[in-house]
Formats: sequence, structure tokens, C-alpha cells
Amino acid sequence: MMDPRPVLAAAFALGLAVTPARAIVGGMPAGAEMAAQTVMIVSTRGAACTGAVLAPDLVLTAAHCVAPPADYAVALVGSGAPELLPAAKIAVHPAYDAEQFRTRRPTPDLALVKLASPLPARFGRATLPGAGSGLPPKGAQFDIAGFGVTADGAMRSAGSLRTVALPSIGTTGGIMVRLSRPEGAAGACTGDSGGPAFRDGRVDGIVGWVTGPGGTRGCGGVTGITLVALQRDWILPTARALGSPIGD
Repeated sequence: MMDPRPVLAAAFALGLAVTPARAIVGGMPAGAEMAAQTVMIVSTRGAACTGAVLAPDLVLTAAHCVAPPADYAVALVGSGAPELLPAAKIAVHPAYDAEQFRTRRPTPDLALVKLASPLPARFGRATLPGAGSGLPPKGAQFDIAGFGVTADGAMRSAGSLRTVALPSIGTTGGIMVRLSRPEGAAGACTGDSGGPAFRDGRVDGIVGWVTGPGGTRGCGGVTGITLVALQRDWILPTARALGSPIGD
């Protein structure tokens, strides 16, 4: 089992033990139901991400969050120092390509994290969309959630779960959806990668990338999510192989 001390050090470096702060650009605090389905992921790399709870010991997140070599854990935050649940196994989608951000050719940016012990009873299982779910139409509303920062570079604003509603503005590569408000200044930011994008109460997508306004570097412009329904044929059998069948 991993030594939790380096991960705790990374969590403190990100400001996760300070008083509750904001997260997600233009967002608001998430409600209890969303909080019960969403966790923070930290690592010895000093990076933080978000994930969706699929089973008491299984989390769905973005592949780029957990593919680099490191020790990973779920950080239970909210009061005092974070409590860590180390990751026991990580399964990255076999079609994921870490070069996709450079080549601009989208691949399934998804991974499953098997925890060494179950989450506390206050967490519940998120629901996945059905197998027949297709590409959402433009204007479809998503509610993204994450523990990230409120502005690019504002690392000490991370650590509280927030959410923001965003409409779809189109698809990318047939596997991703772009989300953005016409007025901008809303969306995911650093630390929100891997977070769930809820639609009609289900986790329809996982946050993978962001831009600043007008496609610039930063946050608050466009949020890209990997559609979950299109990857069920990998998610369900992989969850079973990890010993955490989710039954969807």
C-alpha cells in the first residue's frame, strides 16, 4: 500500500486544508446529492483532479489525471486536514492518447480508479446513461462539478465542490462535447479535470479540457467533456474486472 504522506503534502500545497474556498469559474456551491457522487483525487505529482463515484470503491475520472506515474488517492475534504483513501489499481481507457492535446485528435479521456478501501457511507453511486444515448443536441444543458480553482493560477481557491450549468455548443470527434455560455466566464478550470458532467441526473460526461475566452489559454471559455455512454463497453467490463461491478 502507498505511503500517504507525500500525497498529503501535495494536498496541503494545493491549499486543501484551509477554510472552504470557491471552485469552478462562475459556479456556485454544489448540493448534497452532487457532493455524494463526486470526489477529489490528489497525487504525489502535486496535481489534483475530480472524479465521479460509480461504486463504494470505484471512481471514474479523466485518463490524463491518473495516467502519469505517481501515487494517487481520493482526498476527503470538508473539515480539517484531508483524509486519504489510496488508489489500489488504475485502469486507463486503451484508446486514450496522451498526445491528443498536441495533435488535437480527441480520444476517450477516461480512467477507472479502484480504491484500497470503500468511501464513507455518505457517498452514493452516480448513474450512467443508457447504452442507446447518442450525441446530445446543441443547447443540451449539463451541470459540471469539480474541486478546482476559480481562476487560472489561483491554486489556493481549490478544495470546495462547486458546480455550473453549461449548454452544449457542439461535438468534437464524435466522442466529446463542447460546453460554453454565450457570455463566457464560466466553466471548468485547473483541478476540475475528471469531474462529472451531469445531464438529467446522470453522469453523461467527464471533464477533459478547457480554454479561456476566445480559445485562449486559461479558463472560462469552453469546457470539453468525454461522453460516457459511448464508452460503456469499456467501463462496465473493466469495473467488473477490477472487482467493482456497477450494474448499469
